[in-house]
Formats: sequence, structure tokens, C-alpha cells
Amino acid sequence: MISYFKSHERTFSLLQKSLDIILVLACWYIAYLFRFQFQSGAQSGLAPLFVQLSFLIAFLTSWAFHHQGLYRSLRFSSRYQEILAVLKANTLSLLGLVVILYFFAGERLSRLTLIYFYLISSFVLILARILVRNFLRVLRRKGMNLRHYLLIGNSTQLEAYVDTIRGFKDSGIRFIGWQDSAGLASKHGIPELNKSFEETKETIDGVVLSYVSEDSKKIDLFLKQNYDALFPIQVLPDLTYSFVGHKIEDFSGLPLLSLNQPNLNTFELFLKRLFDFTATLIGLLIISPLMITLAVLVKTTSKGPIFYGQERMGLDGQHFKMWKFRSMKVATEAQQKPGWTVENDPRRTAFGTFLRKTSLDELPQLWNVLVGDMSLVGPRPEQPYFVEKFRQEIPGYMLRHKMKAGITGWAQVNGWRGDTSIAKRIECDNYYIKNWSFVFDLKILFLTFWKGFINKNAY
Repeated sequence: MISYFKSHERTFSLLQKSLDIILVLACWYIAYLFRFQFQSGAQSGLAPLFVQLSFLIAFLTSWAFHHQGLYRSLRFSSRYQEILAVLKANTLSLLGLVVILYFFAGERLSRLTLIYFYLISSFVLILARILVRNFLRVLRRKGMNLRHYLLIGNSTQLEAYVDTIRGFKDSGIRFIGWQDSAGLASKHGIPELNKSFEETKETIDGVVLSYVSEDSKKIDLFLKQNYDALFPIQVLPDLTYSFVGHKIEDFSGLPLLSLNQPNLNTFELFLKRLFDFTATLIGLLIISPLMITLAVLVKTTSKGPIFYGQERMGLDGQHFKMWKFRSMKVATEAQQKPGWTVENDPRRTAFGTFLRKTSLDELPQLWNVLVGDMSLVGPRPEQPYFVEKFRQEIPGYMLRHKMKAGITGWAQVNGWRGDTSIAKRIECDNYYIKNWSFVFDLKILFLTFWKGFINKNAY
């Protein structure tokens, strides 16, 4: 059985394609029955048309699933990634069917039938994928359908690789040993292999190779001696200085590795901006009575303007003016200097203390979001003076400007705001950028409201 699965991966892919087509055609037939057999008043005589369309549906399904990469090895993909890919493929297939029917079909097909088909097929195809994945997991637990990999090198990237593989229970990857690990093998409970690679290569299915930059010549030497091996050789580059992600691009056949380039999805960025604009516009309309009240109180409780604009640094290092309700006494030019507020700051007004404690002084930043200077969620923008100071002191500080600044962020919902650790704040900001998604933004917004706006570190 082991040799069968290792030698017949293409056969397994063909079986998966066949299963998908059979299931989607069965769902097409069930949708037809629901609409035209079990519901009264439905049109009759459409069975031949549905039979003809079944060939088109089979083709579109096969193409869409192949386009989403669902027929390659999914050992390194989570079941949630696979489910999302199935939904995307099935949606793409349905859209293709709708377009073709609109332009080329002589008869209009019932929209209700298409809805039935989409819902039933999505459920059935996802269920089938989960069952297949569970079946493979059972096989791998029994020692079948495994891949035996050899680790070579001493980089932290290899350690991360080991941890990631062990987190993917469906991968079926087993490490038979680790060569030239500089002590990392024992740390991770993997045998240290001291015999030569020539003695080992007959028992492995692949090699994962990675060295720290000082030993990078060993990678060149290994590839020079083994570049024509029939098993896959995976090279993990040293990404010590890539804090917020990287991109691998193809430039006319030349692979380019770009460090510290967040892998941001263009469509999700569009959703982020659309959500920012819509939610902010609606929010401003709803809370306008509150903002007017606060503006009146700021004006009547102390001398000076209602709003206070301060220069901050945002996306790609661009400067902009961030607005707040004024919470401090108006300072003379001589008194003005860069600085943060501290506990019991004598510069605060009586009403300003309340505004800061409740974070209500931040509300005018909704205007910054509306015009595009900021986002609802992102790293908090800093004054240029402090940016120049911290960039010299904290590794990776400037990378927080790879993302649009926000009113709230991952650092803030974790308590790192006000007079707290800058290093911890930057760690949270860079984690946010590296792992960003639109869903992550929604989670942060939820936590912002759930934990409340009052914070002991807000002075």
C-alpha cells in the first residue's frame, strides 16, 4: 500500500477528479428533482436540456478545481484552506455556467435551480474533501502514504519548518534524521545522522536544506553534488531579517525573493478600504450628536481650539496631520516640544482627562479614516521625532509603516498603548502586518469594543 500511494499520486489525482465530477453531476440531478419534480407548478420537458448542460458542468468543475490547485498535493495545506479553495472553485464554476447560459442558451434556466445546485454541491464537495482527508489521515497514522524527509543544516528556518510540519497533522511527513544540525536535532527529538548522504539517500523521499548565512557555501556544495537527484530538494532561505513577510516573484524566468514585503491580498485590501469608508461614514452620522456635544464641552471648559492636529508618519513614511479633540492647555511656541503625556500630566485640562481616559479624544480621527490617511485598524501612527529616535533603537521599527496607520490595532487590544513597552508594541505591529487579513481586522475591531475604550495606560 505504501509503494502504491508513493508511485501512483497521478492515479490518486485522477480518482479525485472523477469523484468530483460524479458528485457534482449527482448534485445537478438532485437540484433538478427538487425544482421540477418535488415542487408544484414547475415547467415540464426540460430534462434533455439538463442532460446537455451536465457535460458543460463537468468541464467547468474540472477546470475550476484545477485552477484552484485542488488536484496537486495538499499535504502542506490545512483543511480550512482546502474548504475555502473548494468554495472558490465551485463559485467560479457556477459563474462560468451563468455567463454561458446568458449569452448562448436559447432558454432561460430557473434561478432557483441554480441556487439549489450551488448550495447542495458546495456542501457535498466540501464533505467529500473532508472525508478523503480523514481517510488519508487514518492511513498515515497506520504508517501508509508517508513521505520520509531528511533535514540538512543549522538554520532557525529549519526549526520553524519542523514545528510547522508537526502542526500539520495531515502532512504525512516523517523526519528520518538531521545532518549537520549543530545540536538542533536533539533539541527537536530527531536523530542526528552522522553517516554520509550517499548512504542515506536511498531511504528518503526528499531533502530540506537550510544553513545560516555564514555557512551558505554548504548549500552550493550540496546542490552541486546532488542537483540531479530524482527526489525533491527543498531549500529554505535565511530570512533572519524578514520580519513582516516576503514575496517570491518570477521575473522573466528569474526567481526574485523580496524581503519584508507583506503578502497582502489586493481584493482584501479593497474590502478593507471599502469597509473603512462605509463604516466611518455611517459611524460619523450616528455619533454626530455626541461629537457636537464633546466639541461644545471642549470649547466651554478651556480656552483654545476644539481640535488639535499633530503631524504623524503613516503608510510608506508619508506625513499627515492626525486630528483629536484638544485635551490639553494651549502651549506657547517655547513650550511646544515633542513628548508623550504621562500620568497626572499637568498640561491636561479637566475635561481633557476624561476624554483621554475614555479614548473619546480619538473620535476626530474618523475624518482621517474617511479621507484615507488612516484605517480603522492598523499600527498607531507616531510623531516623526519619535520615529527617528526609535528606528535607531528598535530592530524592525520602520516596517510598521508597510501598513496604513490605524485608530486601533493588535498592540492596543493586547494592552500595549500609552506609556508601555515600545518593543512589545512593535512586535505586535509587525505580527499584525505579517499575518494580516480582512478577517483579522474584524477580530481586532471586535476586541476593541469587547475590552472597552477605557485603559489604565491612557493618560
